Amino acid sequence: MNTILNSVYTADAYFRLSKEDGDKVESDSIINQKALVREFLKTHPEIQVYKEKVDDGYTGVSFERPAFQEMLEDIKAGRVNCVIVKDLSRFGRNYIEAGRYIEKIFPYLGVRFIAINDNIDTAEEMSASDEMLIPFKNLINDAYCRDISVKVRSHLDVKRESGQYISPFAPYGYQKSPHNKNQLIVDEKAASIVRQIFKWKIEGMSAARIADKLNGLGIPTPMEYKRMNGENYQCCFRKKVDVVWTASSVRRILCNEVYTGVLMQGKTYSPSYKVRKRIAREEKDWVRCEGCHEAIVSAEDFKLVRKSFGEDTRVAPDRQSLYLFSGIVKCGHCKGNMTRRTVPVKGKKYVYLICVENKNSNRCSFHKMIPLKKFEETILRIMNLHIESIFEMNRMVEIVNRVPYSGYLSEKLQENIACKESLIEKKKRYATEIYGDYKDGMITGEEYQELKASFRRQAESLEAEVHAMKQELGKIAKERDDKAQWAARFLKYRGFQELTREMLLNLVEEIRVFDKDRIEVVFRYQEEYEETCRYIREEAQTGRGVPNDGKKE
Repeated sequence: MNTILNSVYTADAYFRLSKEDGDKVESDSIINQKALVREFLKTHPEIQVYKEKVDDGYTGVSFERPAFQEMLEDIKAGRVNCVIVKDLSRFGRNYIEAGRYIEKIFPYLGVRFIAINDNIDTAEEMSASDEMLIPFKNLINDAYCRDISVKVRSHLDVKRESGQYISPFAPYGYQKSPHNKNQLIVDEKAASIVRQIFKWKIEGMSAARIADKLNGLGIPTPMEYKRMNGENYQCCFRKKVDVVWTASSVRRILCNEVYTGVLMQGKTYSPSYKVRKRIAREEKDWVRCEGCHEAIVSAEDFKLVRKSFGEDTRVAPDRQSLYLFSGIVKCGHCKGNMTRRTVPVKGKKYVYLICVENKNSNRCSFHKMIPLKKFEETILRIMNLHIESIFEMNRMVEIVNRVPYSGYLSEKLQENIACKESLIEKKKRYATEIYGDYKDGMITGEEYQELKASFRRQAESLEAEVHAMKQELGKIAKERDDKAQWAARFLKYRGFQELTREMLLNLVEEIRVFDKDRIEVVFRYQEEYEETCRYIREEAQTGRGVPNDGKKE
């Protein structure tokens, strides 16, 4: 290494600390680093400090640090010709980059480099062995950083798998528990806004209209709300000085499954501890954990919103929400959407539904126009009839709720559990009874030990099977409890005299129009409806569970 000769040096003293690198806070604190450098300078009067540069909280793997870059500007401008650090690890932990600066860039620019604790001073003549020591120490610092990175990644993976929240900031609507930073709790003030956003969307408002309404009400955006609460939150989505709600910010909330109590983490990763760029993972590789925290919206409402994104069409400029049947009414012939057409006749306007494929390209043979007013009346009548039929079946729903587990699979699992539990008792009894055979001399000691171990293994295997079946049974029970709510969703709208967008999204999968006299309404929960009817019918035939009131099912 070239010897740098100068009588007086103007130096930048550089200090760095990063928990990410595993730095020990006490020994490597900025205060301790400064004290060491200042003590060193007392014995080197030829060095005058120009400025102290501090990168607190920046990893040594990357040299793209604010204070480090400022120091380089001082060097390039000729303001300093010396750099002082506590040791090589404070300078950096990237073996290649650290070597490039110390062995090439600094000698070329005539900069003296001093690492106090490593006894490195490029102004002094160094032996070959001393020069070899520098890259060796840089390599050790690099390896140390890599080892810490592997351990940190592994620890974070374990936390993700166990359903712990590891991001630095809580999603809008939540806050971190004061007792556990990896647990989300509901922030009721923001959560009420999230619920309202979902409600508006279900009622038919577009994301852009919701954003306009929030701005009109003066509701702070998620970023501004966090800052109002004292959080130093930065977001990559911000592009303007004036932060307002946008359709994109509303859509991010509506598409975030975290509001149903589900954590989706590990969406991005960095390929190396030396690379700061984040790469997106495929959705199948995300870490998904359910029931990690309290839900703000129901899973059913989240599904409705997701479904509406696939159905929604454009909103007219003079309207706040979608048309009543947007994306729901389909042509029964070509499966395309039915769209509105307004026809003026003698100064009056009449609205019809027409197949969009026929309207735009004549690719569909169905060319009839369906009067919208009459169509609405027909759909309302059909829906009320269906709701009334469910109301009449309300006692059947109550019976289903009283039955612990319904369905053939549940019954079969219960039978298998009872059978295997009986076998477990037998195996345990055999393991005990063979001791009598051993005492009576009917079997040898070796045979007794082998048989006893065999019966115990069989019992343990059966117990594992029973445990798995009970878990499956519990899962079915939970699904059954969820499904049992389907009737309540219909009865909620009993007696409605006017169709609403919310009612259609909640109760109807699709409406198919084949002709003005043939319209099919595909209701949601049809499978549950038929399953309940079948179950009640079977119970009535066997005389179990259904009160005999003389009525036929």
